[in-house]
Amino acid sequence: MPDFLRAHDSFGKRVFGFAFHLFDLVAYEVLYRLSPARRMWFFNGGYMPLDDDYTSYPEFAGEDHSAMMYHQAGRTMVKDHGPAPTSILDVGCGQGGGLVYLSRLYPQAKLTGTERSQSAVRLAKRRTKPFTDATITQGHSGGLAFADDSFDMVVAVGSPTYFGLTLFVEEAGRVVKPGGLISFSGGYRQGDHAKVEGEIREAAAKEGLEVLTYRNITPHTFASLKADLPRREATLAKVPWPFSIYARRWADMPGSPEYDEYEKGLRADFACVIRKPA
Repeated sequence: MPDFLRAHDSFGKRVFGFAFHLFDLVAYEVLYRLSPARRMWFFNGGYMPLDDDYTSYPEFAGEDHSAMMYHQAGRTMVKDHGPAPTSILDVGCGQGGGLVYLSRLYPQAKLTGTERSQSAVRLAKRRTKPFTDATITQGHSGGLAFADDSFDMVVAVGSPTYFGLTLFVEEAGRVVKPGGLISFSGGYRQGDHAKVEGEIREAAAKEGLEVLTYRNITPHTFASLKADLPRREATLAKVPWPFSIYARRWADMPGSPEYDEYEKGLRADFACVIRKPA
């Protein structure tokens, strides 16, 4: 997803950043209400190739590459650490597809989702109800409205980019239980993995957390994007103007600066796992 708000090094950029933030909030409400996104399970990017142990479910037909991001966060990245969570938080749960997929990975776990978009919260509550008894609440980008030590595992796909890495690590570290895991992914335009990883490690060290894994997943997210272009093109044709302009950039379509940066190797998509010491 585009990171328009990075590196506010001038008054003009700060003004633009504030204006874009307001438009971004409105755009998400419109897209969840009026665009084809309301009929999809996921509003995040994808990962390819699919893992050998990935399970494809009929309800996710055409969206396996997006569900794979939750497979990565919920299983691939954490399986060596033997997780057996009884409570999981999905930060930025969107339409609820990740909650449904996580319920298949950990059927014993109580699931909670938080999402800033009011429209998405309503959609997720309705769509997940036949599949899992998840609690879904509206949140905001300023923090997580949960008590300390509330969850065995915190998962986030894409949302840390908007949340801000340092704040996300602080808040996720606060709400995860001792011994629990934080498994998340995100991406930056004009990204530098050394800087991204450094920011995560610095924030984790400050909170007494341990970074277990940091991976560059950019080749996999770009492979997924290229494979998904026909579906994205058909979907974006149904998005109302002017939000279609925003949507094309959000979707990293060819011709956009975002797609160009993928081709030039200027994108930094990552996956990370952090543990809170017992």
